[in-house]
Amino acid sequence: MSATAEPGRDLASTSSWDGYVLEPHERPEDWGWHQEFTVVPRVLGWLAVVSLVLMVLFGNHTGQVEDLWTIGTAAVIAGVLVWDTVRRRNAWRN
Repeated sequence: MSATAEPGRDLASTSSWDGYVLEPHERPEDWGWHQEFTVVPRVLGWLAVVSLVLMVLFGNHTGQVEDLWTIGTAAVIAGVLVWDTVRRRNAWRN
């Protein structure tokens, strides 16, 4: 009888992964990462919204389709940023 780590998986069987040793899971704190980016993505998102709106106001195009796509893209980005702000405000942690 052989030892199994999972039901139906025989550890004694040969595979292409022979000789590969699984290391225990490393936590990000072990190699210097302690938190996520908190402010930079939101600031860059709002800068993207502002730049898209400025493209509509001062762009050199004459068609209205470009305006609709640019305003729509800016609105989607702004919506995601507002949703993220509301989600973070109601979260248990930041």
